Amino acid sequence: MIDTLQAWDEALLMLLNGSPESFSAAGWWLSQPWSSTPVYLFVIWRIFKGVTWQKGALRLVLVLLTFAGTDAISSRLFKPGFERLRPSHNPALEDTLILHENADGTVYRGGRFGFVSSHAANTFGLAGIAFLILGGSATLWLFVWAAAVSWTRMYLGVHYPADIVFGAVFGIGLAKATHTLFYRIFKAQLNA
Repeated sequence: MIDTLQAWDEALLMLLNGSPESFSAAGWWLSQPWSSTPVYLFVIWRIFKGVTWQKGALRLVLVLLTFAGTDAISSRLFKPGFERLRPSHNPALEDTLILHENADGTVYRGGRFGFVSSHAANTFGLAGIAFLILGGSATLWLFVWAAAVSWTRMYLGVHYPADIVFGAVFGIGLAKATHTLFYRIFKAQLNA
């Protein structure tokens, strides 16, 4: 059963990796943390818009706790715990993957382990917590952004689709858990 799932994961990755080639520069750019700066600024602006300074600050703490949680747990617990090699480190896929080549000629492979994708966990966690705090259709586009950032990881050959799916589920799940706990503790201040 596990072998079948791995084969499906590899087959889907091969469809998504490096295709279409014309997206190479965009895929690399979108996977860089600084490319999402406008998204982060939008979220910060929205969490302070029309509320007291105290409520805005508590919302910001909630966003930062969610983001720190998804990042720390995905990279320091899941990746070393599961020890699932990234496709870019899998000897069986070495000759078939299209990997990003940096300007200096080095090939980008990411870290050794890839389950779950921290990019997926972090971006979907941010989209999830922003949606829970702010609600409405003004934040739904954040899920499209998270999906686009996550897609780049498969496009670049550094994550399997399952790494992305489980990273997204984890990010949204942690956003919900953090939101629920935080609102229980700070109910009076956040509902003011």
